[in-house]
Amino acid sequence: MAPGSSTCLVGLVVLALISISPAVPANAISCTEALTDLLPCQTFLLGFSDITVPCCQGANALLQSYTNATQTDRQSVCECVKQAAISFNINEDRAIQLTKLCNINAPLPIRLDVNCSA
Repeated sequence: MAPGSSTCLVGLVVLALISISPAVPANAISCTEALTDLLPCQTFLLGFSDITVPCCQGANALLQSYTNATQTDRQSVCECVKQAAISFNINEDRAIQLTKLCNINAPLPIRLDVNCSA
């Protein structure tokens, strides 16, 4: 798949999720919000570009929302991001690099086989 078509596909998926997502309480984080925060990281995570400031800003925004969310919301977001990473064939090494390059202290190991219930 060409790099442009992958970007288009993820964009369409995020738009579709936004249009069908129910409203969530102010302190909750939805799957759509998590994926939207990470959208600027897509080309980096797929191995097509270097890290960018918007990617680090999005990853930090996700971490902030994740940290302030309930346990149930954190588990849901973890599963959502995990499934998206698997579906889009994210480069796991790049995901690990993202946390280091953006100076993020991730509360969970950055792995495709992470146990989101832990």
